[in-house]
Amino acid sequence: MSHKNLASHLCLLLLILGALGSAEASDRHGDLPLGTSWSVFTLTAKAQSESGLTSGRLAVLFIEPDQGWYTYANVPGGLGKPTKLTASLGATPLRTLYPAGTPKPDSLTSGATVNAYLGRTPLFLPLPDPAAGQGALTARLELLLCTEDRCLPASLDLSYAPAKGVADARGQNWWPELLTAAKSQQRGQLQAAPAPPVQESAQPQAVSGWSNLKPRYLQPELEVRGLMKAVLLGLLAGFILNFMPCVLPVISIKLSGLMAGSTQADQAQRRSRFREHNAFFAFGILLYFFILSAILGVTGLAWGQIFQKPDIVLGLTALIFALALSLFGVFSLPLVDLKFDQMTTHPRLQALFTGLLATLLATPCSGPFLGGVLGWTLLQPPWVISSVLVAIGVGMALPYLTMVLFPGLVRLFPKPGPWTGRLESIVGLLLMATCVYLLAILPESRLIPALGLLWFVAVAAWVWGVAGPGFDSARLVLLKLLAAALLAAGVFFAAVTVQGAGRMEEYSEASLRGILGRQTVVVDFTADWCPSCKVLEQTTLTPARLGDMKTRYGLALLRADLTEKNPEAEALLHALGSKSIPALAIFPKNAPESPLVLRDLFTPAQLEEALKQTSRP
Repeated sequence: MSHKNLASHLCLLLLILGALGSAEASDRHGDLPLGTSWSVFTLTAKAQSESGLTSGRLAVLFIEPDQGWYTYANVPGGLGKPTKLTASLGATPLRTLYPAGTPKPDSLTSGATVNAYLGRTPLFLPLPDPAAGQGALTARLELLLCTEDRCLPASLDLSYAPAKGVADARGQNWWPELLTAAKSQQRGQLQAAPAPPVQESAQPQAVSGWSNLKPRYLQPELEVRGLMKAVLLGLLAGFILNFMPCVLPVISIKLSGLMAGSTQADQAQRRSRFREHNAFFAFGILLYFFILSAILGVTGLAWGQIFQKPDIVLGLTALIFALALSLFGVFSLPLVDLKFDQMTTHPRLQALFTGLLATLLATPCSGPFLGGVLGWTLLQPPWVISSVLVAIGVGMALPYLTMVLFPGLVRLFPKPGPWTGRLESIVGLLLMATCVYLLAILPESRLIPALGLLWFVAVAAWVWGVAGPGFDSARLVLLKLLAAALLAAGVFFAAVTVQGAGRMEEYSEASLRGILGRQTVVVDFTADWCPSCKVLEQTTLTPARLGDMKTRYGLALLRADLTEKNPEAEALLHALGSKSIPALAIFPKNAPESPLVLRDLFTPAQLEEALKQTSRP
């Protein structure tokens, strides 16, 4: 036999042995457009050194969608279902290393980009030494198979008897993918097994995976570590809250306090009514903060989280809409009214109510110092929470308490005249604008029911106005019963919701862990009910600026939406030392365990400085 023929036979023999050594087992799964196959490879000492793995063997599950099909990567990057492989060798659980996938436009969601497994894709399972793990390899594969116009979920139970690997893993074409996956797993970006589901509870607990975070703050001198500093900063934050742009929706309600007594001709009566109204208005503010401190202390809810409840937002919208209609003369509310003539039969109760309502509507707002104060306070015992929140309430009530102490300030307001009627109409328009703001908070699926509720409220108010005051006749009683029935019909209509489309590109723990350490990550905590967040989006976090910063600093941008309950996002916010928003966290590429946190409102210059700090080597 010639040397040439001998070499050919040896090569053929090695190929056969390699195929047998890899022990590949191929399978189809019924009518699913998917094939799978198993192989086992050897991890030599050099391969272990390069990859950081300590196993001598590597099992590989190859998944191969049919032509025209694909499946989402373990970190899909969009709305797709992640591919997950859970496996064990006998009684020994195995960790799975996933390739990153190939970015592609999501054919099912316009404008979205996802990570996909296209064609034959390996999923890696480092195997323990034979002495440490014996038995058959059992696995469960969960994935979503898609084409350009449809998707098919699949869940497969697989088994395999791994042989001794002969083929060297380093010689395979997927070796670079394994190196990347192994190094990502070693940095804690990818978990070996699916994380346990987050249990919903009144107070989100910090996920154990975030216990290693050591957050830093752009303005550490404003961070709170003690009760005295929290109370002082709370007083100041509450006072400043009166002048924040996000409190503008409630300015129309506060006007009723400032204009109290304006229609009284006698100066002494004006001073008396002015003092009384502002005293009860301030008491309403303080009462609200007492109630809020009790709720937050017992339930562990975050600041403004009450606006995650669409039903509460709907109720507030209907109430503000009814107040606006009363100012336009459609009807008169039986208990409270915002008209400046102050002819209500319950002036003190009206002032108390307007103070409560104005403060409730201002709750989603966050001004200077408030984020640091709440970040520390809401993690403390209930008595500390109550003390600090009452201090914030005192600060917010301070302008009205000042007017109680100095009722002579009423002389600064103009005397009554025809202009008061026009001012009532302006206030009514401002209340209508507040309704628009509240409607914008609602999920899209509740918008049409909310508009229907407002229509029923308008008709009910008109019928009540036609009836007039009192219940002196059967006609008046019937009309007012009709108004109550219309209001009940509106509430019933609003309770019917339509399932809306999900939001795109939301934050998830898996998506964050999948990119930590590979690039700098910016996580913006926001909500539709947070006016300060909207101010940031219109000033600092504009699409153009974020796009520019993403290019210059190589950023990955994630949006943690807290409009509705979001346990994963709330757990990360808690781990970062915050329980209020706006908040923005920057996870540096070279030190992802030490994120830099920006609280409340911040300027483009501050954001730029924060990115420069986190991008330094």
